[in-house]
Amino acid sequence: MAAPGPRPALLLVALLVALLAWPAEAQRETRHEKFLRQHVDFPQTRAPDARRYCNLLMARRNLTAPACKPTNTFLHAPAAAVDAVCGAGGSPSTENFHDSTAAFLLTVCRLDGGRPSPPCSYRGRVTTQRVRLACIRGVPVHFKGQL
Repeated sequence: MAAPGPRPALLLVALLVALLAWPAEAQRETRHEKFLRQHVDFPQTRAPDARRYCNLLMARRNLTAPACKPTNTFLHAPAAAVDAVCGAGGSPSTENFHDSTAAFLLTVCRLDGGRPSPPCSYRGRVTTQRVRLACIRGVPVHFKGQL
């Protein structure tokens, strides 16, 4: 009896699975890229008021699917200025948190009502405050809050 040889159909299936998985892997965000998508909007997107701004940006930044994110803060500053909080533009706090030395223009979006699933409705508040960010390897990866 001859030893089993290569099975072209099996190899083809394995190759197709690998190729289909590759684009998803290549498009996966880093933690820093996710932070920027979720929290930095510069220049600030135009909207008639903070409520409409929040409803627009929360959906546009994919923060409403599969569930409505309860709260989110957008910083209206260049990414480099936000990144600087993890270095010269901030001071170390506890653990890996850094507090900004300068205040940022912010829009705070909070879910309006108790509906946790889309369609989501937000109310917004514009403020200027210092922020606390979690940093890893010199870049922000998590928005902890306003100070």
